[in-house]
Parts: sequence; C-alpha cells; structure tokens
Amino acid sequence: MRARGLSRIEKRKNPIAGLMSTMSAFLELDAEGHGLSEALGHDIYVLDLLLGKVLKSQEGEQLIDLARRLMASEEPSPGDLLARIPELNDPATIRQLARAFTVLFQLVNTAEQKEIVRVNRERQGTRRESIQDAVLHLKERGLTAEQVQELINRIEITPTLTAHPTEAKRKAVLDKLQSIALLLAEHEGAPPLTGPLDTEWLPIQEIERTLTELWQTDEMRIRSLTVSEEVRNAMYFFERTIMEVVPWLHADLAAALAATYPEHEFDIPTFLTYRSWVGGDRDGNPNVTPEETWSALLEHRILALDIYLARVGVLRRELTQSTKLVSVSNELDASLTKDKSELAFRQRDLQRYSQEPYVVKLLGVEDRLKQALDHAQDLAAGLLPTPSETAYASPEQLLADLRLVQQSLLDHRAPEVAKSGRLPHLIRQIEAFGFHLATLDIRQHSDEHAKALDEVLAAAGVLPSGRTYQDLDEDEKIELLSRELGNPRPLLPLDFHGSKACRSVLDVFHVIRKARRELTPNSIKAYVISMTHGISDVLEVLLFCKESGLFRITESGVESDLDIVPLFETIEDLHGCGDLMRKLFVNPRYRAHLVSRGNLQEIMLGYSDSSKDGGYLAANWALQSTLADLASTTKDTGIPIRLFHGRGGTVGRGGGRANKAILSQPAGSFCGRIRFTEQGEVVSFRYSLPPIAHRHLEQIVSAVISAASGTGVPNAEEQYGKVMEELEVGSRAAYRSLVYDDPEFWAYYTQATPIEHISLLPIASRPVYRPGNALSGIDGLRAIPWNFAWVQCRTTLVGWYGMGSALEQYADGDPSRLETLQTMYRNWPFFQTVVDNAQLELTRAHLPTAHLYAARVQPRSLGERIEATIQEEHARTNRMILKITGQTRLMEKARVVRNTVEFRNPAVMPLSTLQVALMDRWPDLTEEEQSGVWREAMLQTIAGIAAAMQSTG
Repeated sequence: MRARGLSRIEKRKNPIAGLMSTMSAFLELDAEGHGLSEALGHDIYVLDLLLGKVLKSQEGEQLIDLARRLMASEEPSPGDLLARIPELNDPATIRQLARAFTVLFQLVNTAEQKEIVRVNRERQGTRRESIQDAVLHLKERGLTAEQVQELINRIEITPTLTAHPTEAKRKAVLDKLQSIALLLAEHEGAPPLTGPLDTEWLPIQEIERTLTELWQTDEMRIRSLTVSEEVRNAMYFFERTIMEVVPWLHADLAAALAATYPEHEFDIPTFLTYRSWVGGDRDGNPNVTPEETWSALLEHRILALDIYLARVGVLRRELTQSTKLVSVSNELDASLTKDKSELAFRQRDLQRYSQEPYVVKLLGVEDRLKQALDHAQDLAAGLLPTPSETAYASPEQLLADLRLVQQSLLDHRAPEVAKSGRLPHLIRQIEAFGFHLATLDIRQHSDEHAKALDEVLAAAGVLPSGRTYQDLDEDEKIELLSRELGNPRPLLPLDFHGSKACRSVLDVFHVIRKARRELTPNSIKAYVISMTHGISDVLEVLLFCKESGLFRITESGVESDLDIVPLFETIEDLHGCGDLMRKLFVNPRYRAHLVSRGNLQEIMLGYSDSSKDGGYLAANWALQSTLADLASTTKDTGIPIRLFHGRGGTVGRGGGRANKAILSQPAGSFCGRIRFTEQGEVVSFRYSLPPIAHRHLEQIVSAVISAASGTGVPNAEEQYGKVMEELEVGSRAAYRSLVYDDPEFWAYYTQATPIEHISLLPIASRPVYRPGNALSGIDGLRAIPWNFAWVQCRTTLVGWYGMGSALEQYADGDPSRLETLQTMYRNWPFFQTVVDNAQLELTRAHLPTAHLYAARVQPRSLGERIEATIQEEHARTNRMILKITGQTRLMEKARVVRNTVEFRNPAVMPLSTLQVALMDRWPDLTEEEQSGVWREAMLQTIAGIAAAMQSTG
C-alpha cells in the first residue's frame, strides 16, 4: 500500500513524498484494494499516514502497536481480551485506543464526502437526479412552459431539523473535520493566490496541525446537552451551509428552465424553506420548557439578522457605482432622502460617499438591521425594550429596500449585478429565512394534553359529576370539546394555577401567542400531536388554542392561528388515520378551524415507531397504503393534505435516500407539498459541507418536480395491494413473535446490545426512555436508541427482520408467486426501494461481530437460541432478495456502497471487540469506576462504532 500511495503522490510531483515515505501509517488501510476509487484511496492513504504520525508523536508507538494487534487477530475473543493484552486493563489506554479508531473513521467519512463532491462535479451537465435532469424530462414528456409554471407554483419543500439524540459529534470536531476536507481539496488543486510562493507543503502541514488539535480535543461532552446548546448546534448548520445553499437551488431551477424553455420567462417562487423542532419538541423531554422555546425563537432571530447584517456589509463594499458614471432610479433617490431624514448617518460617510448612492443606501440598511438586531438581543437578555421606529419590523421592509437597489441596477446598465451574484442571493435568503430563520414547530404527546385537561375542565366545572376527563369515552370527549370550542367564554378563572405539568402544557400556548405577536407569525405555525389515536386528541389542542387566544370566535366567524398536525405512529393508527380524518373534517368546530387556515390540513406520519411496532416491511406497507388512503380522503372531502414524513437516519427508522421515497409514493397522491425530518447524524453528513448539501437538496427538488408532475405507476397499490397485505401480515407476525411475544427477548436484547450504556451518552437533552420506563421493557424504550443498539452490535435487525419470512411464505414452492415479486421489483418504485433499502441493511449487518455480543448472553442457551433465530432470518431474507432481484450477491448493482462497507469491516471489529470486553468487565466495576474513566472508555467505543457505521439510530 505504501509504495502505491507514494507513486500516486509522486505523479503529482508532490515535494513531500520523501518526507511521507518516512512516516508510519496508523493502520495501513488499503482502500483501492477494496474497490474504492484511486482518488479516494489516495486521500485515505494520506490521512492514515498523517494520523499515524500524530499518534506516534502524541501517544508513542505503543498505541499504534495495540491497534494493529487487535486488527491482526483473526478470531477476536472479547472474553479473554484483557487477559491476553494486559495493557488493556488500563481504562485510559482503552479510551485512547477507541479514540484513535474514532478519529480514523471520522477522517474516512470526511474523505468520502470529498469524493462525493468530486464525482458529482465531474458529472456536471450530465448529472442524474439533478434539477436540470428533472426539467428536461418535463420537456420530453410534452409539458408546456405554462404547465411547468403552474407546477413550480405549487411546490413547497420543507426539511425540518429535529433534536433527536443521535448526533455524537461536537461542533468543535465538526469544524476541524470540515477544515480537513477543504485542505484535502486544496492539496490536489491549484495553489491559492493568497498564500506564499512555496505552498505545496502547506495543506499537508495544516492537516497535520488540525489533526493534532483534533486529537487534543475531547469529543465526549462532560454532561448532556442543554436545550439551548441543541438549538445552537442546529443553528450551526444554518449558518455554515443551509442559508448559503438554499439560494443555489433556486438559481439551479431558474437556469434549467431558461435553458430548456428559452422562449418563456419564469417566475421562481421561494419553494424551499426550513423548519425546526429544536427547542419546540417537548414530547418526553421535560427540559424543553416554555422559557426555552422563547429563547430558541430569539436565538433564531438574532442569527438571521446577524447574517444579513454581515452580507449587507459585503454588498455595500461591492456596489460602489458612481453617479459621475451612471445614474440611479428616482425611487432610489427618494428613498435616500427619506433615510437621511430618519437615520443618524455620520457626516463623514455622507461626504465620502456623496457620489456612491448604493453605498449610502446600504449604510442605511445596515443601520436599520442593527437596530432590529439590538432589539432582539435585548429581548434575549431579559429586557423589555421599546422597538425603534426606524428599525426593520419585518423582512418585507428589508426586501423592499434591496429590491429598490436591484431595480435601479437593472434600469441602469447593470443587469449582471442585479440578476446574479450577492444581491439576488441575499434577496432569496431573506425570502426563505425571513427574520425567523426556521419556523419552530411545537410538539407534545397526546397523553400530556389529556392530563392537563383533567385539571382545566375540573377547575372550569364542566365535567359530569364524579368523573374525570380521562374517564370519558371518545364520543363523550368529542361532544364536550366541541361544545366548549363553540362557547366564547374562557374556561379558566383568572386565579387558576394548576400543577407544574399542567402549567407546562398551558404556558407554551401563551409563548406561541407572544411570539406570533411580538416577533413574526412565521415564528411558530404548527402544533404536532404525538401518538394521535382519536379525534379528541386533535380537539384538545384546539381547545388549548382557544383558551390562549390562538383560536377566536368573532362576529364574522372563526380565526385560528395554528395548524394542528396529528402524528400517526403505530401501524394500527396508520391504517385507521384516513377514516379518522374523514370524521374530523365533518366536525363543525374543526371544519371552521380548517376554513380559517386556508382549508389545508397537514398530517405527520411516524416511521420510527411504526417500524419498532411492527417491523420494517409491515411499517413500510402501512405507510404506503396510508398515503394512498389519504389521497382518497382528499379526493372525497375536497380538503388538500400536506404530508409530513417523520423519517429517521437509518432504514429501520424510514431512512435511506429521500428522493427515492418521494418517487415511490402512490401515483396521484402527491401534489407538490412535502415536509420531512432531518435527524441526528444525517444532518451532519448532509449539511457539513455546502456541496454535499447542494447534492442532497437537488435530488430532493428533482424528485419533487418529477413526482408532482404525475409520474409513478398508476393503480400499483390496487394491483399489488393483496400481495402486500399478505406480506405485511407475515412479516409483522415474524417480527412480533421475536420482539414482543418471546418472554425472554428483553433479557437477550439488554445483554446482546450496549443499550444500558447508550443511555449514558451525553449527546442530547432528551432522555432515552419514556418517563418512568428506564430499562423496563421495549414499550418504554424510544425508537431511536432501540435502533442505535442494533447498529452498535452490527445486527441492524430493525431494517430487515421479518421480511425474509414473509417473502418465503408468500412464494414458497410457487414459481408464479416468485415471478409476481420479481415483476413488482422491476416495475414498482415503492417495492424496489423497500427491497433495496433492506439489502443495504443486510450488507451493513456483520454477523461475526454480532456473534461476539450474542455469546455473552446468559443463560447461554438463551443467547444461542435467539442468535440462531436472527441468523436464520438474515439468511432467509438474503436468499429471498437475491431470488427477487436476480443478483448473485447483495448490492451487486451498488458496488461502491458494498465496497465501502467491506472496506470498513476489518477496522470496526477491534472497536466491537473492545466494547464487548468492556461490557463483560462492567458488572465487576465499582460504582465509582463505572462513573470514571471506564465509563469514558465505554462511551468512546460507542462513538467510534457510530462513526464507522455513519449511524447512531
């Protein structure tokens, strides 16, 4: 490997080849030998060498030697690992060893991101799944320019960042990894003109310096994140990439339309905006208080204004056109006169820029922005400032000033400046992000609403004698809630206090009202109800809105300020939600609310809990059939439905390629409006580098354009529905027989996975277990850690278990049925996506590693029995997928992905061996030891495997 690597470097005439030949790599990884590209192999080789140099300098040869001894072990045996390698009896050594592997995988991930950018840039002009590709297909299908304009007018794409506890990297680490990616690109490109003459050494030297800083940075937080820290973490991605990339997508669409329909001038609405749950999602997280929600809203506002202020400053330094050379519009002149009468310009600035009107105008824009920013910062500091009359009160006022500048440039020989570059980029940013940055959703569990209503209705004296609200049946609840929604009087007396839990529910509605009045109506627009089971769950929230002034009965009708979004999460609720919504839509009180909200209903579908409830295949069909049912609901009722997809990071939680999922929706079910969650490690992978975010989002936009234009397989759900219903029943039965019906399964799971230790990870403010359910059983465990634990032990069970049994039962001994499945795979995007995602998870599973975990289960017979069951289902699913797809091995048509997994496997095994050895040692440690360096060592192995698998749940 070393000789090949140096040969490639020498071909580039790299002057440090001689220096690198004296280095010792950390693990001497051979990426090319596993089928990865030469460019990626070179980057991994360089990073492996530099990491080896840094580790040798920082820790000595012993750490590298330990890592290689673990790698060289052909038959890992965690049971006697600490005895065979005495150095590992020191927890600090284990921690450092696990850290070395963690950093290595972080570097490999960074190199792969750079490779994705390289490959996609090489495909410029021919890149599949791009916006240009989608628009060309519209033209080929015969759509006119007018039809395309109508299509893009109804597209609304809203990614939503969540705070689910799955992101294991600190911002300090993300910054350093991003720097390394940029330095790798600089290393292979032309030397920058801003550096010294002798620059070829510099990128490598800077990577080494950054690696040293990274090694000396403690990745593990000393405590769990606070809510405010989670908010800042989410804002990191807005600042670094999202706000920059969103205008690119709009420019891409404009360019594609201009090239494909040159005779038509299109109006490009702002079709891509963001929302966030961070600071608003209080389901199961008591740390998200009303005060934290208000603080999050202000943090959003401050960041948006701060970014605009900096961008306007850059723009001011560019737009230095002189009236000696070119004039400006009368409207701009009039606005300058107004600004000079209202704002306190410095005389020296007016004199200095007397012939540069755009500079003076933008100085005024900066002043008004600064006043708005000062006001937001005072609010965040707990002050009660009076808003300045000359500050921007809304983004519309800022946009009016910038468009005035833009139009003047257009009218005075500068169309290139007006239509491209920083000015239209900034205008699109403000259109997309406003002063709110990202609209914050509020989410709470339906049970919490019912408990609070018990107190509220009892205090109001409207409950039947001797009964609580929760005693009522569903029809009684609907009748009571509907009656109170139609009564204009408030329910609660002024002196009502209520319990802490009740006040937490009520007070957030007052924060919503305050934010919409004092900040912007865009600050909060939706309230999501977790575990919606009935109509009463929705009406309860509407009653809370009424009590806080967000739902008002006026002489002219109802005014309602919030979208009420039911979240359906179990398979039973998914199957029943179409009927539930039909009944809800004819409720007079809710119907009046809908009319007030523009007659649009948003519904959220939960992927994580449905998969945990019924298994991968059953959950996917339940979701697909729900999409078809909700499309029928819209057709029957005339009420449009916007779907909000609660997709997780991994396949078992609805992950996978989002664009494929969009294209897999039932034909005719998608109108162009879509929301979906971006969670955990998926956020850092997709949004840490702007070109990666660009590629992710262009695939989303491309898929939305195609799906909204009417692609898909007509009547596929009807044609194959009976097949899928049979598969759903079979897969769910197989899954639940293991996970829920086997009384010994929980004992196996808690021993054969590191779930006990995952709960110790300080990566989020949200607890791993639902309140009062710590380590009590699967029902009390959240879907994310449930999946995370299976990823850690390399079983990835949630992404495939039960599927093989269902497929085999359906096609067993009947060639015609197997042919039906093969036809479904060839012709139906939904089934193809389900099968392909499952084969990815089967490939990511590594049963030799999983055996290390299963072998520690006591009694041994239990471990052997359930491990055999899992292995048989893995083999069965593998076998059936090969038959259906016609492959000879999994991922045959996605070799790069398969090769990437196989390249990583040998280096993941040492981490897994260390983790199992620590799990075995854990019961013998004292409480003090378990909370000290041993704990840090355990958590470091979890972080390392998460980095290797690029997944934390």
